[in-house]
Amino acid sequence: MGPPRLFPVPYRDFPNRRREPIRQQGRQPPPFMIITCPACSTRYSMDPLSLGPQGRRVRCTKCKNVWLQTPPDDMPRRVDLTEPEPAPPPPTASSAAAAPDASVVAAASAAASPPEERVAIPPRPRPATRKGMSAGLGILILLLVIIGLAAAAGYFFQKQVVASWPDAREIYAALGIANPVLGKGLEISNITMVSQTIDGQPVLVVHGEIFNKGQAGIAVPNLLATLRTQQRQWLFDWVFKIEKPQLAPGETVTFTTTAKNPPKEAKLLEVTFTEKAVGS
Repeated sequence: MGPPRLFPVPYRDFPNRRREPIRQQGRQPPPFMIITCPACSTRYSMDPLSLGPQGRRVRCTKCKNVWLQTPPDDMPRRVDLTEPEPAPPPPTASSAAAAPDASVVAAASAAASPPEERVAIPPRPRPATRKGMSAGLGILILLLVIIGLAAAAGYFFQKQVVASWPDAREIYAALGIANPVLGKGLEISNITMVSQTIDGQPVLVVHGEIFNKGQAGIAVPNLLATLRTQQRQWLFDWVFKIEKPQLAPGETVTFTTTAKNPPKEAKLLEVTFTEKAVGS
């Protein structure tokens, strides 16, 4: 069903023209309202009751425009009144006696309801770690640390290592970290030792030679004589010096040194150059 058709209002029905009252007894004049087309401004007269409380869509007969027309603000509207609910009757003595206690009802409902079942959620398993790999990596790091500490100790205590183990000098030289050789160009040879008794005391007499095999004069440092067992275990040592402080190229000098009361286990003798002072 389409919008209602509107008809123009005659000039005599405009509100600004004085109308003659309807003198028919027992009838009221029908209500009307003037609406205007928003497109072409044509005015129409219509019954406001036909719009309803929410309004309705109407169509202009001149320009065919359609719009939503709402009823006037002073138009009576329908109001639905609801009846109030009746108040509950006051409790009587018999109903109060028959009503159960609230605590009894709560206890009964709690006893009737089944006990809650608690479900224990297991903890989330942690991802398995590769224990073998981590342990192997830790051992490798520990070995590298130990090797590094040993290399550092061997470098910084090179003199002590060479003094206790002369063959280590070749290892340091092969690694290219050997310290300058003390007495380089000088050669110690023909070392002999003889046990004698002087003034009732056993004395070890040591003889040897020093040869300058270089092409220039070399200062002769102090010498260190060391007594060891057959298993090369240290027993006793002492520092001495020769009378000639410097040797010319190709020159050879002999030296003699003694040690009183030498250990009876002494089987081996070593004579090397040293930086120690005599008597240390």
